[in-house]
Amino acid sequence: MISIGWRNLRSDRVRMGVAVCGVVFAVVLVTMEVGMLLGLVQNASLLIDRSRADLWVSALNVKTFDFATPLDQRKRYLIEAVPGVARVEEYNVSYSSWKLPDGGNANVQVIGFDVHGRLAAPLDLASGSVEALHNQDTVIIDEAERAKLGNPRLGDFVEIMDRRARVAGFTRGMRSFTTTPYVFASLDRGERYGYLTSKDANHGRTPAVYFLVKLDAGADAGAVCEAIEAQVPGVEAHLRGSFGWRTRMYWLFETGVGIAFLAAALLGVLVGGVIVSQTLYAMTVERLPEFGVLKAMGATMNELSRVVLEQGIVCGVTGLLAGLGISVGLAMASSKAGTLVLMPWPLLAGVACLTMALCSTAAMVSIARLRRIEPAMVFRA
Repeated sequence: MISIGWRNLRSDRVRMGVAVCGVVFAVVLVTMEVGMLLGLVQNASLLIDRSRADLWVSALNVKTFDFATPLDQRKRYLIEAVPGVARVEEYNVSYSSWKLPDGGNANVQVIGFDVHGRLAAPLDLASGSVEALHNQDTVIIDEAERAKLGNPRLGDFVEIMDRRARVAGFTRGMRSFTTTPYVFASLDRGERYGYLTSKDANHGRTPAVYFLVKLDAGADAGAVCEAIEAQVPGVEAHLRGSFGWRTRMYWLFETGVGIAFLAAALLGVLVGGVIVSQTLYAMTVERLPEFGVLKAMGATMNELSRVVLEQGIVCGVTGLLAGLGISVGLAMASSKAGTLVLMPWPLLAGVACLTMALCSTAAMVSIARLRRIEPAMVFRA
């Protein structure tokens, strides 16, 4: 009995192809949409997650890494005085303008960090060296952002905020969540190239945006966070993981980006489900007399249901394998083009389960029609 479903599919290859295409469409759309969303979300908190700081100290009510209010430099000394704090480093994020070769401008995000420090996220370099940032007027950008910035080459001189800079290296896979490229520089260069130009009257330096904190061995991170917020006015201390999570949630839900990606994935599931359901239903209705004969010969409803369910499973497995193959190929091509698409095994397992559930549900529509078959229909003219 279980082989009848496969024989039905082989005898109607056109309908089988339509059903498989519906599954492929759903699998590719869900996998790519969710994979791109995961890649974007990883980029959103990349510099936080890769940092070696235990705590990030910011101004109050900072919702995301990209938009922070500058802090008074003197707060650093208050943070260093908190018990349990072993090391504090400054970390600046500011927007700026990059002059393009054609005379236009591109918005960039200048990341200023302590080149001699140990807490900032290490740069994954494709070419050049971090040591080059010790030199005057040097910056590093990501290789995937070169087209946006006029295709500079290693060693080329560019203009940022009306100041000269030399491209000293290219990172790999260190892009921002937004369309604004990162420009990595030392703290001093970052002050000149960014919009943090309001000098501290007492110290002659710009305000800081973040303070990265390394704790003493065995120190309670939660207790140190509370102590920093109690002893240093106007700041908020975040655990590295919680700050990364806050940044990801901001971009996912408060901006609506995550909802848009998930809505597109859901649309793919619905369209694929309708195609498979209608195809299986048409195949079932076309063979109602044959199912009637089987029922008249004593076949149970469970046995008839297994035939339709087998058809759905065969279409699902075939479409799943083809869809995953296409998705992996598209993901590799997208990554080479600079758009990160992540496909972790939980995503692939989830897509596989969703596909089987989709095809099984589609088969249920046809099975419901089989329940109304009368064995006597075989003897009607």
